[in-house]
Amino acid sequence: MTCRTTVALATLLSLAFVGALQLLDPDGLAESLVSNGGQLLAAVAAAAGCAVAARRSASQRRRSWCCLSAGTGAWAAGQLVWSWYEVGLGREVPFPSWADVGFLLFPLLSAAGLVAWLGTQHDQLVARGRDLMDGAIMAVSLLVLSWVTTLRSIVDGGTDSWLPLALSLAYPVTDLLLATLVLIALARGPREERGTLLTLVAGLGGLAFSDSAYVYLVGTGRYSSADLVSGGWVVGFLLVGAAGLTVPVPRGTGSTPTRDRSSAHGPSLLRLTLPYVPLVAAGATLVVHLVQSPRTPTVELLLGLTLVTLVMSRQFLALADNQRLLEALAEAHDQLEHQALHDSLTGLANRVLFADRLDRALVRPGADVSVLFCDLDDFKNVNDRFGHDTGDELLRVVADRLRACVRLQDTVARIGGDEFAILLEDTADARGVADRIVASMRQPVSLAGRLLATSISVGLARHTTPERRPDPDVSVSVPGFAAPSASSIAAAANREATAALLLRHADTAMYAAKGAGKGRAVLCDVGAGQPAAGPLLTPGTGRTSGT
Repeated sequence: MTCRTTVALATLLSLAFVGALQLLDPDGLAESLVSNGGQLLAAVAAAAGCAVAARRSASQRRRSWCCLSAGTGAWAAGQLVWSWYEVGLGREVPFPSWADVGFLLFPLLSAAGLVAWLGTQHDQLVARGRDLMDGAIMAVSLLVLSWVTTLRSIVDGGTDSWLPLALSLAYPVTDLLLATLVLIALARGPREERGTLLTLVAGLGGLAFSDSAYVYLVGTGRYSSADLVSGGWVVGFLLVGAAGLTVPVPRGTGSTPTRDRSSAHGPSLLRLTLPYVPLVAAGATLVVHLVQSPRTPTVELLLGLTLVTLVMSRQFLALADNQRLLEALAEAHDQLEHQALHDSLTGLANRVLFADRLDRALVRPGADVSVLFCDLDDFKNVNDRFGHDTGDELLRVVADRLRACVRLQDTVARIGGDEFAILLEDTADARGVADRIVASMRQPVSLAGRLLATSISVGLARHTTPERRPDPDVSVSVPGFAAPSASSIAAAANREATAALLLRHADTAMYAAKGAGKGRAVLCDVGAGQPAAGPLLTPGTGRTSGT
């Protein structure tokens, strides 16, 4: 049976019950029999429906439905005692009586079931804090409504005995607890259980409201069995039973309910706005009561001040959480940007970042740019003899030594397996840097308890950007859009060609170093302006033996 079908059936039965009460004689035996019998059968149906749901549900929900079944069963037992007094004995039910025990156990056991339900929602600590503040706002808002409508009249008209007064206060207080948990469950419930949860919340909320309305009517001496409050109990219990019957039968042991993908998009609008619905109602009720009250109501003012404090604390918590999320987002952005522009093994700049910095260096007029292309000699032999882990460790050592040979403002990048590139800006000692790199790699490397002799071949290419005057070319200006001029497009293309030429000449010089015996540096002087078609190779003086 679907959720809509069960809810429609419960609604029709409730309307039939209310209609029968209105048609029967208010003071007759038939009216008392229908009223008490209808409430008793509705409570028994709710207990049976929750028991069915407990058998169908997974272990994480079974405890919740068992508590709800026990709570509605306790209410049915209390109603049975009540019916015995009114129908069986034909006299007024004393207050207090054994019926009150069952009636008060219902909100307590139902609240325990909702707490068990909420305990299965695995949210983060910050989300739990927000839920706690939202629950406090809803609880105080409902307390304001209950105080203005019910609790104040009970306290003002208190009896000489403490037990009747305590029981009179216990009904609205426990109903207040149940209503608060109902609203929290509705806000936090997963979307895949939204139909069942809405039906259950409507039933429990109606029962809590009917209990409070009953206490108010009894306190004012206006309650009768034919009152619509009896209809509220019937519709509430029937909806609770309908919610239990809508729990789907598990397809097999060990199966877990699938999570709704839409829940990954964040909290729903209902979850965000629900805590403020009772807040608005409490605020409006409190304002009307303060205006109409002939004296200064101290309790109402304290409750209003408490509400304002809770709302401000909730907003401060939201601001602190937003600040934390912004900081986490900025940190994640920096990490992603670093991962996108750096080599994961050595931590050096990668090919993308190296190309960007080379382009920026070539933009500056009169810039003196040198590119070093470095390649480990016989690195394949290290991987073949000692494994890739040793080869990776060697690459990290090479990266550290390369960084130690240059300035902080220079760029060291890994652009291939064992290939490195270095960008030097505005330095006349590029050749000295290349010699230092060659010399640093002559030192043996200690890896995995063994000393490895290695060397590096370095190719050096240098380019000087000529000084240029501002371009007189004027681009077309359109509001909101800056069109690039023809000269800026040509300059960008020229820089790209120059960067590619620098890297190619440095690579050619590096291979010349390998051909000359490895473990040395070779200079290719590109010069200013357009370089010559064939580079001038100047071998370095350093020489080391290969691995």
